[in-house]
Amino acid sequence: MRAALLLIAVVLYGCTANPEQSVSEGKDVRLQLGLAYLAQGKLKLAHPHLQTALKNNPQSLDANLALGQWYLSTNDVDSALSLYQQALSWQPMSGALYNNYAVALCVAGDWKTALTYFDKVRLDSKYRHHDRARKNRAECLARGSHDAAQP
Repeated sequence: MRAALLLIAVVLYGCTANPEQSVSEGKDVRLQLGLAYLAQGKLKLAHPHLQTALKNNPQSLDANLALGQWYLSTNDVDSALSLYQQALSWQPMSGALYNNYAVALCVAGDWKTALTYFDKVRLDSKYRHHDRARKNRAECLARGSHDAAQP
């Protein structure tokens, strides 16, 4: 359980949405509010803002990543996986989506598939968090090896 929580915490590093960006930078106010609440662990307050941000802009990568993180934070892994799969259908080369989807797969226990998605992160040369994705991959691999060794 501790390993799952650790993986969920590190997925924020893979998220391209930044709760510290100012609203004046052209970001969705609802998304910014949701991200701020999410960063503070105020999940009930974050949820309606993140849902509204996604409803207002269904193809916002940041809104999809943020709501996916919210799902993982509330242990709704299936909803996170579904959201990431849908986003990958229209954003198939996003390193951030690959990383976050892989983390969700790892949390779900699908380590082999997760590792393939972690490997796809490198296909996005514009993705700024390749080191974080490599660390997430290593943690997922270690978790998979540890869980496979358990009787």
